[in-house]
Amino acid sequence: MTNTTIQTDRPSRGGSEEFRHGEYLLPEAEPQRTRWPRASDHHTPKRVWLGLLGVILTFMAVTTFIAVKTPAYESADEPGHVQNIETLVSGHWYGMNAPCRPNPTIGLLQCSGDEAQQAPLYYLLFAGWQKAINQPALPPFNTRHVSTNPDFLFGTSGVFKSHSAADLRFLLWLRLPNIFLGALTVLITFLAVRLISRDSWTPLVAASFLAFLPRMMFLWPFVTNDNLVNLLGAIFLYVALRYALAPNRGRMAVVGVVYGLLLLTKLSTAPLLLVVVALACFVPGWKRRAELLGVGAASALLVSGWFFIQNSVRYGGPLASGVTSRYLSAIGALGIPAGQRYTVPDPLRFIFIQVPQRIEQTFWYLSDWNQFHWSWAVNLLFTLVLLGTLVGLFRSRVNRRIFAILVVVSIASFLSVWGVALHSYYQARYAFVGIPALAGLVALGVERWKLPTRFLLPAMGLIGTLVAIQVDVVSIHWNY
Repeated sequence: MTNTTIQTDRPSRGGSEEFRHGEYLLPEAEPQRTRWPRASDHHTPKRVWLGLLGVILTFMAVTTFIAVKTPAYESADEPGHVQNIETLVSGHWYGMNAPCRPNPTIGLLQCSGDEAQQAPLYYLLFAGWQKAINQPALPPFNTRHVSTNPDFLFGTSGVFKSHSAADLRFLLWLRLPNIFLGALTVLITFLAVRLISRDSWTPLVAASFLAFLPRMMFLWPFVTNDNLVNLLGAIFLYVALRYALAPNRGRMAVVGVVYGLLLLTKLSTAPLLLVVVALACFVPGWKRRAELLGVGAASALLVSGWFFIQNSVRYGGPLASGVTSRYLSAIGALGIPAGQRYTVPDPLRFIFIQVPQRIEQTFWYLSDWNQFHWSWAVNLLFTLVLLGTLVGLFRSRVNRRIFAILVVVSIASFLSVWGVALHSYYQARYAFVGIPALAGLVALGVERWKLPTRFLLPAMGLIGTLVAIQVDVVSIHWNY
């Protein structure tokens, strides 16, 4: 067993002998992998920064157009997410057992909204924003625009029979800040990948892949907690990589805090606990690993523990799983008719065939109330190109520990899809919390490609998004 000394960016505090004087001993490191690449190892050319600015501005222009041209509440579940915000702005806490007063004849869906089971961080943040700009509460469910629209079933119109320009003007105050969250996610993804590659263009490829992924470009312009989840996912990757550069208690505590914020935003991110466990294993000695794992878990609970206590008090359990199942069944949010129990009749087929098929069908593009999507052939083409970019990882000189972080984050995020699928209606977007890590893998996989061709997949995504806007936004606008 040979040891290679890896210089960290600053000395660690305390810990075992291997961590003193800013050194960490990595066993059996290969000669070409004897040092972690860091952003400080190279100078990022001005043209790369200008490219990043161009990507972010293009992203913001396209998503702003989608936000402005899509009528109010014509994005899947947007009314439910707005309902949670407006309930908080009104001075009440949203929930699955909200009393239907003053009119008890109103159905549970109109009373609580269809997202009342969600964790609160996103809604607290946007309720604070709405208060700051002095916008009064405007409940999305009312008799003005809730109606049955048979054209929706044929994919030729939206779910609402009529639209209000005033509703859209109000809603833009909530939609546009989500685009800002998206721009931050692109920036942080760039900075995270910049930590792990000496190639100046690799971070820009990763940022471009994330920015121009069509399904994400049809999430950012709307009111949904997925947008905060994805931003926190990028931050989570960044702090995890920073920890890997110099493992210590402080950096593990930061990882735990971000993980706690993810849980406070959406419980489907729980599988990312695997990343915390993996990071703890980056140090020698089981005692030291247990200590760091404890620091990460304690930090996460310090941030999110009050939410689990609240669930226990209000719903009888920290995850409120039993109440959530009954609630989603009552409002028909399980992909089956309202009131029916959600079941998985053939678990093996479901896990190994149906869920992967659904991921492939919903990963690249889906919009509005999920009635607009691409054909299987287009989805397959994008998937094959993605797999082709990842093949390059076999020849890449990526440090094994960097590679492990990216892979574990990606796998844990996709496990979120399976976790939700076993209990409720599911889509590939639950895995988008790990898209920054997948973007990093794609960018590293094409480092040996000629520079223009490295941007093949981002270019395909942007072109596909523009086509989708023309077909499903500009040409489909409803004139009622």
